[in-house]
This record gives sequence, structure tokens and C-alpha cells, in this order.
Amino acid sequence: MAYHTSRDSSAYDYDEMMSHFSRTPEPEPAAQPQPQLQAIPGGRVSASAGSLFRPRTFLTIMMVLLTAGLVLHSYMQVTVLTSKVADARTELSELRAIHTALLTKQEYALSDEAIEAYAQQAGMFKLDNSQVEWFEMSNPDKFEVSGSGAGIGGMLDSLMQSFSAALEYLN
Repeated sequence: MAYHTSRDSSAYDYDEMMSHFSRTPEPEPAAQPQPQLQAIPGGRVSASAGSLFRPRTFLTIMMVLLTAGLVLHSYMQVTVLTSKVADARTELSELRAIHTALLTKQEYALSDEAIEAYAQQAGMFKLDNSQVEWFEMSNPDKFEVSGSGAGIGGMLDSLMQSFSAALEYLN
């Protein structure tokens, strides 16, 4: 489908295009009268006056302001918590570095060479085979109970303990 343009088409409406450059001013449209306030019987003002102070409009504006305040407060709390988290992360990285340094120091302090040097400073020395004492553990275990409480001495002790317990109870 081919489109052809000519001088008669609307794209070449020279009269309308040249009207902006003409020296004759165009007539201005007549000004429309502004609406005036009119008294309504019953002492009420017309609906257009005081529309901001109607209860529904007032409540809507208050809800919008309250919501905006809550959103701003929430963003403030998020900012504070974000800064606290950043500080805690910095402290955590410092503590991890200190932990690594202390682990290295502990490994050095508990090494065999360090323990041997400390023992030598304290006057200790390694045992040789002549100083080792051997115990024979092949015999079965035996035990002996001493002071079993049998006999007159044991009965007398238990009687004295009972008497002292009775005295303590009475006091």
C-alpha cells in the first residue's frame, strides 16, 4: 500500500501553519464567569468550601501522614541497626584475628620443645632405665577392711555417737 502526499493533504495545510505568523490577532475567547459562593438555606456553606475540614477528608489526610511517619521511623531504625551490624562485624573480624594469634601462641607454648625447656628450668630431667620401678599386677586384687566396728570398742563408739546425736537434737 503506497501513500501519496500532495499539496492538498493535511500535512501541507499552509493556511493553518501560517496563521501563527499573521499580524492580525485572533479574537480571544470570552472569559467565563467564576462561580460565586451562594448562601444555602439552613446555614451551611456550599460543598466546595471547607472540603479540607470534612471528617472523611481530614481522617484520610491524617492516615496518610501517620503512615508516612511510620515509614520514616522504620527507615531510621533500619539505618541504626545497619550501623550496629557493621560495627559488630568489624569487632568480629578483630576478635577472629586475636583468636588466631592466641591459638598460634598456645600451640607454641604447648609444643614438646617448650615443655622440655620449662621442665629443665624447673630442675626436672628425663628418667633413664635404672630409675624405672616395675610393679607386678598378675596377682588378683586383695583388699582389707580395717576398723570394722566388731567387738566392744566398736559398740562403745556407736553408743557414744547415738548419745551425742540425741543431745544435739534436744538442744
